[in-house]
Amino acid sequence: MHGCAGALRGRSRNATLFGMSNSVSSPVSPASRILGSARASAAGLLARRHPGVRPPRDVRQTCVLMLAALPAYGALAYLAGDRVLSGAHEDAVGGLWALAAAAALVGVALAALAVPVRRGGNVLWRAAQCGAVLGLGVAPAGLYAAARLVDTPLLLAAVLVAVAAIVVNIALWSTEVHRWCER
Repeated sequence: MHGCAGALRGRSRNATLFGMSNSVSSPVSPASRILGSARASAAGLLARRHPGVRPPRDVRQTCVLMLAALPAYGALAYLAGDRVLSGAHEDAVGGLWALAAAAALVGVALAALAVPVRRGGNVLWRAAQCGAVLGLGVAPAGLYAAARLVDTPLLLAAVLVAVAAIVVNIALWSTEVHRWCER
């Protein structure tokens, strides 16, 4: 009996040693493990929370509005950058660069977050709400820059961004979208 227990202990010790050698000599690097876990986390954020259920009409319309806001923010970013490159006043250059960067970032973020909102992701819906609120800050900055430079195309783009930001914020904070993403 004592010999049998010793043989089992030896076998489990060998299995542990072989298991350790397999894990030590595996070609998986720490970077690939980190990327794999990041991919799994991103897949979880983008995963459909309501499989087989079609989103309500308000949710679908909100996503379309988020995608439709991208050209407005893009136009504002383009016009602000164009004014800098065409020789704006020295005191306005920093503000115009900041406006161009903020408008581009908010527009891309809202467009990128439209799909997770449609799928009902709670965390990314909250991120979309934060992005839409930041978009409300881009509109007055654009209006201020247009008034300061007396630039009509920049003013029209800023007004378009203001309207888009208000509409997207109202849509993202609506009751139906709230119910869809909170479930």
